[in-house]
Parts: sequence; C-alpha cells; structure tokens
Amino acid sequence: MEMATAPAVLDRGYAAMPIPFGWFAVAMSGDVAPGQIKTLRYFDTEFVVWRGEDGTVNAVDPFCPHLGAHLGVNSTVSGNDLRCAFHHWSFNGNGGVTDIPYSRMVPPKLRRNCLPTWPVSEADGVIFVWYHPKKAAPKWDVARLPECPEGEWVLAETHEWVINIHCQEITENGQDHAHFGAVHGVSSAPKGEFRLDGWVRRNTVVVEMPTPRGPMTGKIDVTATGPGQSITEYIDVTHIVQSQQVTPIDSQTTHLRWQMYHIPGLSDGRMRVTQARMRDLVKQVNEDIPIWNTKRYMSTPLLVEGDGPMMAYRAQYARFFQFDDPEPDSQAA
Repeated sequence: MEMATAPAVLDRGYAAMPIPFGWFAVAMSGDVAPGQIKTLRYFDTEFVVWRGEDGTVNAVDPFCPHLGAHLGVNSTVSGNDLRCAFHHWSFNGNGGVTDIPYSRMVPPKLRRNCLPTWPVSEADGVIFVWYHPKKAAPKWDVARLPECPEGEWVLAETHEWVINIHCQEITENGQDHAHFGAVHGVSSAPKGEFRLDGWVRRNTVVVEMPTPRGPMTGKIDVTATGPGQSITEYIDVTHIVQSQQVTPIDSQTTHLRWQMYHIPGLSDGRMRVTQARMRDLVKQVNEDIPIWNTKRYMSTPLLVEGDGPMMAYRAQYARFFQFDDPEPDSQAA
C-alpha cells in the first residue's frame, strides 16, 4: 500500500531573513482597557501587556521570574501593577516586585527590575512596543500625525490585514514603480527620490491628476520612521492622511494596519471624493496581497530601467538589521 506524502513546502526565502529592530504597533489603544491584560504574539515570541488605573500601558516578558507562571493567564491588575495568578506576586511597569503577600518584605534585589520589560509608546490611538533582539534601548521616538490645517483630523476608516510575507516587502512595494501600472492600472506611477535623515525616510512626490475641472497638481508626502511606521499625506482635490504600521508576527508573516483621516467640515461633494480616494487606496492593497502571499524574495533581482530605486531602498532598510550599529549617518539616496 502506497502512503500519500504531504506536498513540499516551498522555500520563499523569508524564513532566513532577520526581524528588524524598531517601534512596531501591537494593538489599537481601544484594544486594551484599564485593568485589562493581553498576551500578544509578535517578533516570533510573545509578551504580556496591561493597562493600569492611571491609563499607562506596560509590557513585560510572559513568565513570572518566581516559579514560571504565564503572566497572561488568570493574572489581574491591581492598581497599576500586574498580579501573578500563581502566588500573587505583583510587578510594576518597570519589572520590579511591589508585593509578595505571604512575605514580610520584598527583597531589595527583587524590587529592581527582575522581570524583563518592553518599552511602550502610545500615539494617535496606537500602542507601540520597541523590539530589539539584543534589548537595546529605543533609538528614536514614535512619529505623530502631522498638524491638521483646519482643526482636528477626523478618523474615517481603519483597516488591518495579516499577510504571508516579510515586513520589508510591504514597504519596499512603494519603490516598485513598474507594478503600479501592471497591478493597479495606474497610467503614470508616482515617482520621487527618497531622502534619508537619521532613522527617517522622506519622499515627496508631485503628480499631475485629471479631474472633472481639468488637470491639477497633487502632492504626496511620505514620512517613514523606522521599519514599522509610515505616515502619508495626500493633498489634492481632497486632503487625506494615511497612518500605516507594519508589524512582524514572525519573519514570514506581517500584521498590516491602516488608520485613514480627513480634514473636518467636508462638503457632501468633497466627502464623496474623499471616500472614493480611500476606497481606491484600500483596493490597491487588496490587489497586492495575493502577490505578497505567494511571491518569493529575490536577493539579486533582475532589474531594468523603470523598476524604481528598490536596491537603494534595501540599502537604507539594511540598517535595521545591524543590531550592533549605534546610530546611522544622515545621507541622501
């Protein structure tokens, strides 16, 4: 009797790629209420987050250093501290023990950060943690939305996807000029040379756009801070800000999040235009995903004129794999 064999799993080249260091989104602010605890799985590992009574979000390694209980299972929040379910030891956001109910005192060595922590930053409704495989301290701050010219930005839509690809490929996609026509039907792909400033990549693109009232000039400003966060501002017949976060679940899987904002006080006509623009941006991602889910990483691609500055982009991105590199030099590309 012949035994059926499982189909071979294709090597797409991502399993061997490292996970970059940086600030990465791990939840929306509303996902973690005061007193709530969550176990999150990113960066091919897991960690526990909780929000204390003061509203601060904390993140720690998942196992209690006392006798190894998982702090995400049946633990509770006491004030601002996390209380382990196993023996009711309490930990503050700095990883120090604050209380052992059956002991007369907490030994001084336990008060000093005996539980490894993860740096946390919360901005514009998103919770970020700093990931570095060697636990190096954060090298830059989380970016914030640009100032709204007419009051406060209106959050119109949020989207998220889990994609079977390394996180580098998703942001590299914007430098692949030739795919805009082939995949998205864009007659003239936006082109612009990116500029580097420390850990930040900036790209300003000016495009000519057809409108019912004739051609007009539009501007797209992209600010990518580290490998996990980018903010794109579209200024033309409407005014949209797209905040994007890419977070590696592991080297082969990425969690992509979008928050899309527009200026307040839009007329019915401008609102329809704004909604149509947002739908088109989401449509483009949904057109990319089947390709991302199945493509292979090409370390030495066969590029020709018109493909876009992908290798220059990769050279810039490589700094986020240099885990012993202290600081980058500002440079132009």
